[in-house]
Amino acid sequence: MKKITLLSAALAALALPLSAQWSALGTPANDGGQYWDNVSDDGTFCNSGYVLTGVAGTARTPCNNQRPNSWLPYTGTQPTSYLNNGSGGYTPFLFGAGTYTFSPLAGTGNPGGDIAGYNQDWGYFTFDGSGGRVRTTLNAGLPGTLSLGNWGLYILMTNGTYAYSDAWWPAQSQFALFRLPSTVDFIAGFEDTQTQDQWGPRGDRDYNDVFLAINWEEGGGPQEVVPEPATMTLLATGLAGMAAAGRRRKKNRQ
Repeated sequence: MKKITLLSAALAALALPLSAQWSALGTPANDGGQYWDNVSDDGTFCNSGYVLTGVAGTARTPCNNQRPNSWLPYTGTQPTSYLNNGSGGYTPFLFGAGTYTFSPLAGTGNPGGDIAGYNQDWGYFTFDGSGGRVRTTLNAGLPGTLSLGNWGLYILMTNGTYAYSDAWWPAQSQFALFRLPSTVDFIAGFEDTQTQDQWGPRGDRDYNDVFLAINWEEGGGPQEVVPEPATMTLLATGLAGMAAAGRRRKKNRQ
């Protein structure tokens, strides 16, 4: 009965998706209470919250996969809020057409502040005239200031597939977006392992594998992506499949 109730609640939430909002960053606790605040495979105090609040890399808090080896702890301006779905969970996002500047994080000494230990392809994407995505890699360096149409972020995950910041299905949630006190400066954290699909969570969900500083100089700024009806149907189908699998497992144990 409990599983049916939870499924009904989840389906109701899908039917009325929460509106994206900025919420106070809070103190990292490795408890997953905020979607980016999970225990990291890189080390106990190494998720994106610990990195961006200057904890990761200090005494007794090393990050195992830090790369390069000298840039932590982060010494730049700390974020004050993060983009979420209204209840602390992940929400897909794009940036509107405008002028933006891409910068490395303070003290990183490399293009994006990659500490994952892998050299996965990552960068930003725009759209061609027919709605397809055009990827531009940032592995080799940052382009400075650009005038862009609607755009988002991407990363090639360790499973060999691309994840995009506007994606709802699979519910990959590979990107965390933080806002600095200026309200026009942002830091994006990337996750290079698939963190969730229709069967449940994957990866460590620490969003610390790449960091990119973004200044929104003029234009549309960040915006949430509202799921299409067909996407919502797929999400509901995935949840229903999970519930059915759970009932079968329970029956087999009886």
